[in-house]
Amino acid sequence: MESRLNSLRADGEALRGFLEEMPKGADLHSHLSGAVTTERLIEWGAADGLCVDSSTFVAMPPPCAQGAVPIAGALSDPALYEDVLGAWSMEGFQGTLLEAHQHFFDTFGKFGAILTDARTDDAIADVLSIAGRNHQVYVELMQGLNSSIVGGIASKYIMPGDTWDEGYLLEKRAQIMTDPVFGSTLAQTHRTIEDSINGARRLLGCATNQPDPGCDVGVRFILSANRTRDRGYVFAQWVYGYELTQISPHVVGVELVSPEENPNSLMYYDDEMLALDVLRRFNLDDPSRRPVHIALHAGELIPEVLPPTPEGQRHLTFHIRHAVELAHAERIGHGSDLFDEDEPLDLLREMRDEGVMVEICLTSNATLLGKVGRTHPVRAYVEHDVPAALATDDEGVLRIDILDEFVRAVTLQQLRYRTLKRMVRTSLEHSFLPGVSLWSVSGRRSEVADACAHDALGDPYPSVGCARLLADSERAAMQWELEAELAAFEEAVLRGPDTADEGDLAPDPASPPASSPGQTY
Repeated sequence: MESRLNSLRADGEALRGFLEEMPKGADLHSHLSGAVTTERLIEWGAADGLCVDSSTFVAMPPPCAQGAVPIAGALSDPALYEDVLGAWSMEGFQGTLLEAHQHFFDTFGKFGAILTDARTDDAIADVLSIAGRNHQVYVELMQGLNSSIVGGIASKYIMPGDTWDEGYLLEKRAQIMTDPVFGSTLAQTHRTIEDSINGARRLLGCATNQPDPGCDVGVRFILSANRTRDRGYVFAQWVYGYELTQISPHVVGVELVSPEENPNSLMYYDDEMLALDVLRRFNLDDPSRRPVHIALHAGELIPEVLPPTPEGQRHLTFHIRHAVELAHAERIGHGSDLFDEDEPLDLLREMRDEGVMVEICLTSNATLLGKVGRTHPVRAYVEHDVPAALATDDEGVLRIDILDEFVRAVTLQQLRYRTLKRMVRTSLEHSFLPGVSLWSVSGRRSEVADACAHDALGDPYPSVGCARLLADSERAAMQWELEAELAAFEEAVLRGPDTADEGDLAPDPASPPASSPGQTY
């Protein structure tokens, strides 16, 4: 497989064709609001009778105010269509890095009126369909899930000058949970999530004789708190997220999203890491509670977006580490300022030893942070055995899909097939799916779990013991499905399965150092 991939590196079209057919596992870093294709947003806005300001291109409900026109007009006006497309995404954007950074985050406020609860099933269906066509088996979608409603009641219980410690936070947790708004929002959202998933499956035709490829893609949600709000608001969102996870099997964890350089994010960063750890330990101490997983955006910073003061620039040096050490995050989103962290090699070793995965978003980091090629730390993560997987971030706004990330990994990061395959496996190994893993990890190596150790990976007729493991574990079953797809792909390419790296989740010990220019992993 390595020689086949190497033979295609200089042929963009052939390389893309090869990677298009490759099974790609899971996308673990995808914001639902930013993942929907912009063409779909325009289509839905037109169908729902919404308007768009003809100068700012902000979508709004009807009737159209002065200076606004029906979005439906864009369907017959190519110039308006292109203007809206450009305002709601990075399509055709020309500007400086900081202008691109700002434009990206501005897009969400422009099309936000379209993504109402009534369109959630459409949005999920759109994302799953794209994932299915790209040979993915699972996605985890970040979404607010009405947590802003609960965030809004935080100021009733948490005062700005209060001192935060474990006792205080647990007291405030109890108070927030007794608020009538908390319980009603929780119950309503539980029903809405179930309805949205069922609605998405109907839109995909999953019960018909012509199901969309998205029907074969599993989905879970990660509740995302908004770091641009004050710390009490964020804490209330997380309290809500922990309780929503207890009643909805579709919600598996919590996150912290929005611009990391926002003044509130910088001011309250360590307070929020403390708060998340308090909730984490409270949940762990009660064996009757479902696990709540933690993934955190951290290290999505560059000097230019921070205050030009020593205190402002200092945030480059600790966000990833504190997410790992204080909040005990299981996954880090982006992690692109690794080389600016204090003692980055120690941090890499710690992430490796603790099994903290990094979600690699190559296009996003290039577009918003200017991290391309050697300035991006993906090779350092791989070389130092830190679990890593490719992800899309906001594929709709960025005008990409997961295939583009694989192409970038090969062409701009010079990653080998073996590394790509390991990343694909890692994406399911470090997903927040329930159940035990197909793999038994020990040091640098991973072996197949004992129950399936004597079966051919992905065999449609596993042994009795292996079949029992797969039936009892959604994670292992999906990993088994992935192995079948990988074997079929490799056989189609080579006319014989490539088994040299079967079961290897760890980086190749023979990989050259990241400092060796022009070489591949």
